[in-house]
Amino acid sequence: MKTGAALVFAGWAVLVAPGLAHAQGTAFADPYELPDAPRPPTLPEITHGDIEGTLETTAGEIVPNPGGQPTHGYVQRFAVEAPIGPRRWFLGLEYEAAAGSAQNGFQAVGGNVELEGRTLWATRTGLAFGGGLGLMLPTASASSDDASSAGEVALHAATLRPWDVSFFITDALGVRPFIDVRAIDGPFVAQFRQGLDLAVSTTAIADRIYATTGVYFGLRATRQVAVGVEAFEAYAIDVPNVQDGARANFVVSPNVRLVLPWVEPAISMFTNVGTPLQGASERIWGFRVAFTLVYDSSATLRVRSR
Repeated sequence: MKTGAALVFAGWAVLVAPGLAHAQGTAFADPYELPDAPRPPTLPEITHGDIEGTLETTAGEIVPNPGGQPTHGYVQRFAVEAPIGPRRWFLGLEYEAAAGSAQNGFQAVGGNVELEGRTLWATRTGLAFGGGLGLMLPTASASSDDASSAGEVALHAATLRPWDVSFFITDALGVRPFIDVRAIDGPFVAQFRQGLDLAVSTTAIADRIYATTGVYFGLRATRQVAVGVEAFEAYAIDVPNVQDGARANFVVSPNVRLVLPWVEPAISMFTNVGTPLQGASERIWGFRVAFTLVYDSSATLRVRSR
């Protein structure tokens, strides 16, 4: 029921809200006079006006269930997003790859490619909301439910980033509808994303449905420093061989971000709350380092000035 309501809200935001804004004279003329807010380390900055590229590295330890040996996993995320015209429509691309310890030693695997489009409505008072759709292309070389050593690496990657489990499912086309909401009040910012991950197998009847949620609460401590906390949930709605007690997976992540003219680096620590992804391990912990490069085609040096 909650998921259905979220999708109805997304449809309203995408189809109805822009028309209401136009009727009220709040045209989406660029540049927006929007409040300046720090972006979350992992969730997107939903009202940016420049082309942005993000390189995010996740490294962590996976503590197995009793009887196993601790192991390590690494995930590399590449993302680029550009506004189309005024800051109302956006197109993006994401890709993830993973590496880590496995039965046959250190191994690397490739993930899926996601194409994404979204739209939003924003006000000068600090409220912004909208929705979008991602299309996951089947380019992964290993799946998180595969018993091979490559599948073990993919499982570790999905365990460290359970909200991105669809990047490590092979032979499946994925559809990822989502909604975005953000509110700014002075130096404080709160941002929310809820979505569905539907993976349809191209080789067998083995569909998967996950509900994902991301929340960010941030504070701009100074003009160049922002602190905050992100929290993520991945809930296995319809996934084979997952017990009810292991359907919900929570990860919390305190973080610090620097806001510089051409790059915004961030570092985050993270750990699980409750059972990690699908009960495959006992605990995870680690850190994420993200670098967001900002390209401003109107600036002399192609970077923003502050």
